[in-house]
Amino acid sequence: MTRVLVLNTGSSSVKWAVLAADKTVLDGGSEPWAAEDSAARAGQLRAALARAPTFDAAGHRVVHGGTRFREAVVIDESVREELAGLADLDPEHMHASLAGIDAVSAAFPAIPQVAAFDTAFHATLPEAAAGYGLPFEWTERWGLRRFGFHGLSVGYAVERTSELLGARPSRLIVCHLGGGCSITAAQGGRSVDTTMGFSPLEGLMMATRSGSVDPGVLLYLQQHCEVGVDELRETLTKRSGLRGVSGVSDDLREVLKAADKGSSRARLAYERFVLSIRRALGAMASVLGGVDAVVFTGGIGENSARVRRDATSALRFAGLELAEDANAPSNADRDIAAPGSRVHVLVLRAREDLAILKEVLRLRGYADERVKGSS
Repeated sequence: MTRVLVLNTGSSSVKWAVLAADKTVLDGGSEPWAAEDSAARAGQLRAALARAPTFDAAGHRVVHGGTRFREAVVIDESVREELAGLADLDPEHMHASLAGIDAVSAAFPAIPQVAAFDTAFHATLPEAAAGYGLPFEWTERWGLRRFGFHGLSVGYAVERTSELLGARPSRLIVCHLGGGCSITAAQGGRSVDTTMGFSPLEGLMMATRSGSVDPGVLLYLQQHCEVGVDELRETLTKRSGLRGVSGVSDDLREVLKAADKGSSRARLAYERFVLSIRRALGAMASVLGGVDAVVFTGGIGENSARVRRDATSALRFAGLELAEDANAPSNADRDIAAPGSRVHVLVLRAREDLAILKEVLRLRGYADERVKGSS
């Protein structure tokens, strides 16, 4: 029986699972990084791999594929080198991905490995959506574009939505709301616009990331407030969002508890968070020329009935109505739209692991040939 290790090395944690080809999860685990230095993380990965049952291939969630990788790819030495060259685009995630790849290579050198990219789903963005209003020569010289992220989750959501509804919606909006948050417009199953851009900082307000900020604010901070690049990066990625506005936590549950107890900053954080979602929902519905279905996935999207209720009120003009009983907490994938709603509203468990498994199985024969050919 084919068994695949799916490794998701994020900026703050490492998750792993061993799946059978029939999608059965045989074992798995999740833990925060114990330290930030590479040696400690390598040791933590070795310990995780030692706990895993035997597997025949490995698939990695790699956040950034740049312009080079528009689909999943078998990892060999040249691919590993190219991935390292993308680290400047997203050092926080890419170094973690490389650590995972290297750990598997060191412990299991004969095991074929596949990289599946979050950016790949958004390779279909039309040029109008993929670019910025910057000088065209800058765009060409430095490869400046909107890459989009969370593509593995969004791609799975498109497929799962088609299964549940019996047909693929022509105009679908996918809200991946977790520690990182993004909203994607999919036309006929293809990404045509998304809120994240050149980096995972653009778009919605998130747990610790600011989301979109007027570039003029950042220039002002550098020119007049003596805020350097390193401090800006640290603040925008780790000290902003729900955490920065509320002063309470980056966990929405804790923010809501504080808001309900009277914290004005926690209430403001929630209001700004939901408003950023409502703005994006309206924008994506406009891009699509309407909406047939909306998906909520990710930790917040799956578990917060309050967010779903407050966010989807932005689309009542499109005929979207929630069924309050269906919107109640549940672990099941389901449609929570009210009878008679012109828009389906689905709550789906995020399953990037199944999206990665699919890519590994698709490439596995080729991967085996590559490994044999290089041995």
